[in-house]
This record gives sequence, C-alpha cells and structure tokens, in this order.
Amino acid sequence: MRRLLGSHMHDRSHAVMRLPVQLPNQKRATFKDGHKEETLEAARSRQTMLESWFQLNQSDPDAQTLLYTDIPYNYVYDRNNWKRRKRGGNKIVARMYVVNVKDAERFYLRMLLLYVPGAASFKFFGRLTTSFMNFQSSSFSPSLAEFR
Repeated sequence: MRRLLGSHMHDRSHAVMRLPVQLPNQKRATFKDGHKEETLEAARSRQTMLESWFQLNQSDPDAQTLLYTDIPYNYVYDRNNWKRRKRGGNKIVARMYVVNVKDAERFYLRMLLLYVPGAASFKFFGRLTTSFMNFQSSSFSPSLAEFR
C-alpha cells in the first residue's frame, strides 16, 4: 500500500519513541469551554513520561543504571507507567525533544537527563551539590564529572 506521495505505509522497521522534557509543575493541559477545574485536576493527577521514569527509578534497581534516553530499549511506556519490555527492544529509536537554549532551565534539565542515570525526582539533580538550586547551576557542578 502506498501513500499519495509514493512512500510506503507498511514495512517500517523501527519505531521512534519521543521523550518529553518538562520542568516541575509545568504539565501540558488542553482547556475546553466550561471545564477549567476538571482539566486542571486531571493535569495535576496525571503523571508525565518523565515523572513515570522517576517513579521507575525509585522502584526498579535495574532502571537506576539507565539514562532517560536508554529506557525505551528496555521498557515500554503503557498507560502512564513504564513496564519491562518482553521483546523488540532493538527496533526502537529513542529521541528526546529538542529544547531551545533560550529556555535555559529546560535546556539544562535536558542536558542533565542525557548524562545522569537513575534520577528519582527533580530534587535529585539539586542534591548533586547542595549549593545549587536550579538546573543550570547544577549542570556545571563538579560532582557531575563522575557521570561524564
């Protein structure tokens, strides 16, 4: 079967897993007329993919050795939870969303996620050094040398 422009629709070899990067308390929400409160409550209660990775690192010692970008090769994201992959991990391409450098905090959080395995929360990055309170400062921390 072919699409209108001539490219094949079937027989694709690899799936692309997109990994979002968001700051704490900055979840995405789509508002509909008259449902503002329900939408806000649903956004608060729903876990993002990154928060689910933090939870996986708290409960699974095997996941603590993996970077955020390596998780899709060993785990499947299903209904707001990461579950151990049973087969097919070699047919995945994991990509973290690009973040503009002008969005500094998200940009440096993305950098930390590329180098630091096993983070159990957003606060984990602040604990790398006790004197830094934001992701930009902690990404230049000397204690990150062990991860590079």
